[in-house]
Amino acid sequence: MTIRPGRPTGVAATKTGDSAAGKEPLSVPFVLLLVWVWFEYGRPEYPLSIPLVISSILLVSWFLDKHRRWTRQSTLFMAFLGVIALGLPFAANTFSAFWTLYDMATILVAICLPLQLLVTSVRRVRLWIYTFVAVALYVGVFAIFNNGYGPAGAAGGQDENYVAAMMGMAVAFAYFSIFAAKRPLTKVLLVLSILVLLAATIAGENVSRGGFLGLCAVLLYCLVRSPRKWIGLIVLAAIILAVLPFVGSDYWDEIMSISDVNEGTADMRLEIWQIGVRMWQAHPIWGVGGGNFRWQVGAYQSSEQLEKYGRDLGGSIIAHSLFVELLAELGILGVIVVLMLLWRTVKDLGGVLRGGSRGRLTPVTGGGDTAQLRCYADAVIGGIIACLVNGAFLSLLYYSYLWLFIALGSAIAMMSRSPRPAERAA
Repeated sequence: MTIRPGRPTGVAATKTGDSAAGKEPLSVPFVLLLVWVWFEYGRPEYPLSIPLVISSILLVSWFLDKHRRWTRQSTLFMAFLGVIALGLPFAANTFSAFWTLYDMATILVAICLPLQLLVTSVRRVRLWIYTFVAVALYVGVFAIFNNGYGPAGAAGGQDENYVAAMMGMAVAFAYFSIFAAKRPLTKVLLVLSILVLLAATIAGENVSRGGFLGLCAVLLYCLVRSPRKWIGLIVLAAIILAVLPFVGSDYWDEIMSISDVNEGTADMRLEIWQIGVRMWQAHPIWGVGGGNFRWQVGAYQSSEQLEKYGRDLGGSIIAHSLFVELLAELGILGVIVVLMLLWRTVKDLGGVLRGGSRGRLTPVTGGGDTAQLRCYADAVIGGIIACLVNGAFLSLLYYSYLWLFIALGSAIAMMSRSPRPAERAA
């Protein structure tokens, strides 16, 4: 990676590159990236192909920039696309497999790669996170007044379960941003945003039990990793106490039914997951093909399941689990790539949190931009945890959340590294 002369790089440079030059102009591609986040998660009814135009511009700008970055995560993104492409000729529904590949290529190549190039300062990390939290607030407020459904509704992947999952992810970003924020007003607004996000998770007619578990995992991580634990405990306790009076007995009755796996959606999910395991056993290496789970369900139903539901479930059921979807559709190869992505990202962010380790990570003294970067590293890990816990019960594999968090984590890790000797001389 070549560093532009005069362009600050690494945490050590953020004093001149971010704080002292805090008013650095934001590039047009970076602003477009923030606009894309709004379209991706706000999901207006008539997007007018604007997200496609933005992703095309970002891809071209990344390709033309001679300073473009390529990380280990970038290589693994391409490997993930390669796994999807490998299974395309063998998929029963090649049309679905092709569009799955197309959609993931748009996210990974046209959004995630440019994100790693464009998010180059603590200020830009902060703006990206604030944008994500703001869009989550918009979705959450909409859900509060619409029985837990987001603007796009169930057809657009924003029913109570998916909205609750997004709220949990946003809580992690909002919480750790409180400790990174310098202005008291910003801290207050972030605390209030968590109140709204929590309220949105209890607004649905049908409570999301997976969303509740995801939220519990996030809150636990927030407490464990809080930069100032007593302050964090007070903030979370105050927020929870403020929300509890609005939680009715019906909500808790639904949550308590989470252990009942013999009725309702829990029973259905278990049956579907059994079908997914059979798919993987029949196609262990590269699975049945991207986007093909729903089209292969009927072929792997047992006779007991056919009798139980009285019909072939093909074309009507999704995996309802990121992990089952991954295993069944992309096989062992897909699992290996995703595990490597998660391991690499968490390891890199762990280096940021430790303030340096062996290799290119430099020791840090704490304070200023470095302290903020640590908070944002925790926020990304919290978001990934929320995505994975909710993903145990939702088909989140091809949603952009996990992939964008990984790309953002990669960008944060790059900011914590010192330039190589050749780069210092540039």
